[in-house]
Amino acid sequence: MPSIPSGPAAPPPALMRRVTFAAAIGNTIETYDYAVYGFLTVLLSRLFFPGSQPGVALLSAFAVFGVAFVVRPLGSLLFGSIADRVGRRPSLVATLVLMAGATTVIGLLPTAETVGVWAPVLLVVMRLLQGLAAGGEYGTAMTFAAEFTPQNRRGAMTSRVQIGSIASLLLAAGAVLLLSAVLTPEAMASWGWRVPFLLALPLGLIGFYIRARLEESPEFRTLEQAGEVSQSPAKESFTRYGKLIVLVFGVAAFQQIGYYVAFTYAQSYIIQLGFTQGQATLATVVSIAVAVVLVAVGGPLSDRWGRWPMLLVLSAVMLVTAYPLFAALSSAKSLPLVVLVTVAMGIVPALYTSVAPATYIEVAPAKVRATVFAVGFALAAALLGGPALYISQFLVEATGDNRAPAYFLMFGALLSLIAALFVRRRRPQGLVVDRGEPAGEPPLDREPEGV
Repeated sequence: MPSIPSGPAAPPPALMRRVTFAAAIGNTIETYDYAVYGFLTVLLSRLFFPGSQPGVALLSAFAVFGVAFVVRPLGSLLFGSIADRVGRRPSLVATLVLMAGATTVIGLLPTAETVGVWAPVLLVVMRLLQGLAAGGEYGTAMTFAAEFTPQNRRGAMTSRVQIGSIASLLLAAGAVLLLSAVLTPEAMASWGWRVPFLLALPLGLIGFYIRARLEESPEFRTLEQAGEVSQSPAKESFTRYGKLIVLVFGVAAFQQIGYYVAFTYAQSYIIQLGFTQGQATLATVVSIAVAVVLVAVGGPLSDRWGRWPMLLVLSAVMLVTAYPLFAALSSAKSLPLVVLVTVAMGIVPALYTSVAPATYIEVAPAKVRATVFAVGFALAAALLGGPALYISQFLVEATGDNRAPAYFLMFGALLSLIAALFVRRRRPQGLVVDRGEPAGEPPLDREPEGV
């Protein structure tokens, strides 16, 4: 398979380390916030929805998890437009402050036992603020990092940033596992659940310090110097590049569903099979640890083999293996077997999520890149990722079949398989500074709005 063409030499290693860490820290906090909620869903359902039947309470807690995704498209328009019109760095600082602040407040919320119905109301408000910030965080951070990087190393760079997202799952799962091991169930329900949320505060302070000191990306500076910064990136994205938003959505479908089913829902699913929260979290931690290694490997491989072939193959593999994996997990009787199957279930989603970010960046022109990326990805998050836990559980409740979540996973893989065929038709777009082209202009061999 052909290699992706190269650009100029990379910036100094010291600068690249700062850029990578600055981009990754926000993704780490974003995913950590969501993962902590996901790993504590069973416990939170009892604290914030105590009067409901167990199954209804769990569905309610999953619905609150998903509500943060509802406002992500709004956040993507807001912060994506800031990134394309004002600069990548201001957008990154704003999303980080909002995200870390909302998560810290969740750790301080009173439960239903104290304030009754106001407890779930306040929880929903904080989740909405998290979702607003997350809508612009991922796309802007990936765009920022990629715009410092030559094209033939962009997969490696974005996968390093993606490691922050996967590692944060490990951090969240590890925190929940440690607290579950050292605290009694009573202490965990009383105050222990708050600790993981409160950890977002020091993480946020570190991230703010790093991001506030960074320079703007060379791509955005080039656009400014050429007078090509879009004055209405949201409008331009929808009127001229709407098909690219659809393409990003299609590529993101499997990333969203696979990510949350394999690395978040799996923990609640294993608990429902009769294993303890500690055992279920342990299985998830091992799966995430393996995923960190796979993400580090997948990005560089996409620089060598190309994005679309890997997206196509990985989607096809998941389409074929999703049902057998859920069948094996639902019938597993021992913890070692549960761990083994959970790890196997996360292999393909981990590799896919290491390749997809560079793809989003390369299909969009520079002057609306952050907006197109953020909006397409946020729509996939709102419609597929956010409801993933709820839909997976609903399928189990509605059908009585523990293997039913596999169908949702297969649906996401099918959408992304189709999208990968359209990615094949597009020449990967280099940076303006790579090509020596007029800022913001698409390559001459394709229509600017086509897919």
